Amino acid sequence: MPSQEVGTPIPNVPHAVSVTLPTWEATVAYEEGEEWVTSKMNSGYPRFFIHQSIQKLCRKLENKYGRQGEKCLVFPSYKVAKRCREFIKNHSKEKVQLRVLQLSTNDPVTDTEKSTKIGTTIGVVFFPHNLFPLAKNYWQHSGEGISSRMGEYVLKELFEKDKDVIGLRGNLKQELQAQKIQLKSPSITASRASGTGVNEDVEKEFNTFIEQKYGRVLDFKFAKEAKRALRRRISGEIEQGCNHSGSRLVDESDVYLFPSGMATVFYAHHALLNISDKPGKSVCFGFPYVDTLNILKKFGPGVIFLGLGDDESLQQLEKDLEGGLKIMALFCECPSNPLLKTPNLKKIKELSDKYDFAIVVDETVGNFLNIHVLPFADMIASSLTKVFSGDSNVLAGSLILNKSSNYYQKLKKFFNEEYEDLFWVEDALWLERNSRDFVQRVHRIDETSAKVVDLLLSHPKISKVYYPSISPTKKYYDEIKNKDGGYGGLISFLFHKPEAAIKFFNAVNLHKGPSLGTNFTLACPYAILAHYQELDEIEKWEVDRNLIRISIGLEDSDELLDVIRKSLD
Repeated sequence: MPSQEVGTPIPNVPHAVSVTLPTWEATVAYEEGEEWVTSKMNSGYPRFFIHQSIQKLCRKLENKYGRQGEKCLVFPSYKVAKRCREFIKNHSKEKVQLRVLQLSTNDPVTDTEKSTKIGTTIGVVFFPHNLFPLAKNYWQHSGEGISSRMGEYVLKELFEKDKDVIGLRGNLKQELQAQKIQLKSPSITASRASGTGVNEDVEKEFNTFIEQKYGRVLDFKFAKEAKRALRRRISGEIEQGCNHSGSRLVDESDVYLFPSGMATVFYAHHALLNISDKPGKSVCFGFPYVDTLNILKKFGPGVIFLGLGDDESLQQLEKDLEGGLKIMALFCECPSNPLLKTPNLKKIKELSDKYDFAIVVDETVGNFLNIHVLPFADMIASSLTKVFSGDSNVLAGSLILNKSSNYYQKLKKFFNEEYEDLFWVEDALWLERNSRDFVQRVHRIDETSAKVVDLLLSHPKISKVYYPSISPTKKYYDEIKNKDGGYGGLISFLFHKPEAAIKFFNAVNLHKGPSLGTNFTLACPYAILAHYQELDEIEKWEVDRNLIRISIGLEDSDELLDVIRKSLD
């Protein structure tokens, strides 16, 4: 059953992506830094909460290489560490001394070692302790920090070489046991086993599951093949979904993997700044996920924020462009999180061709199985952490270059010269396994979501439901929807009375925490969790402070509907 204990990882494994905030009050207390919540937070979303293995690595590095009063953060390359250093310098109010240290782990020597060992390099940024919040901002916004699995590996190689790998094996065993517990229905149904034992059918199903999904998952030798499989899987689904005839639209060589979804948005912006003769402001079209706007605000010349993302905003942008406004790029989500609006990509593409600016589309919420945005984008950003993985135990992202883009040659040259593959080998192996059943899961989630939307629309206490199929922007979604595509697994809604929203959220027997696209249904009071310090500001963009967002999982649809219905009642 879903844990309702503050701070419990979701799922309860060492590298979980989400964390339990079971009540409205606990979410508010977390945002306000109250000890009764923060003291229990031993895990969290990785860009906001630095994993304990990474914290431990930082402490070891500070003790060995740090100067008095210094703290550090670890990044997966020297180049990324230098970007963090530059960010701190640019945003610090005082002149500061910053150091970047490069360290490497040993390459494997024998064939046996190649299964568990890999030579890797980290970049460590040392800074005065009072600048930690600024360094943490870079970690959060850019998504370029090391993963918890990489942190664990580097910690072992640099400081714990003589220790056995029992801890790592224990972590794997814990992850597998958690999957065993959640095998039947991860959010609602408890194990069908009676008493303390597990019945034979469940045990057999679990063993088959482990063999198929996790066999040899930690063999580093297969990391290169796993990454290629991921790139092919992504490019293949885009090809299959768009129902075209003729030449190939996406080559696997134009699919780039990143350590997080946010890193793809960051790197798309970074690339455009570097290929532009005169880098200018970018447009953020529609109310986006919080760090997309932070990237456009804090890196480069700035942002023009068109938060409503509606036809009137687009008409105004067209007038401004006609009047001489120059922009470098337009960034948008398709559909947007959390209001599920779909931008008019056809019109945006027309303006792009006429006024020469790049288009970056984040299609995480829609996902490339449901929608086909490639004809309208120069780059497509995706968080693979979400439904592509599903298991909520690995952070990842992909960035796709459109070879039909006017910017393709410049971008390809930049990527050939500057792109680093920073996606950690173990994370790639986990993600490859997780995503094998991606197609089946997406279709099942789409079907269940439609039923949940119908339930919410028919309930008298609900005042508004946000979902692409019932949005005023449905026509724009349908223009890009694949033939067999659905409308996704993300639903937001409001109650007539704020107190009803709080009562419902506290009562609903689901997993509750950040993230989306998980194989288990996941709920959160979105505005409180993502925008607590700016609740008045976001209301200007039609985001209500009492909005609840639910990401639909793989539970039996009747059981899930029953859980939601009971909580509504």
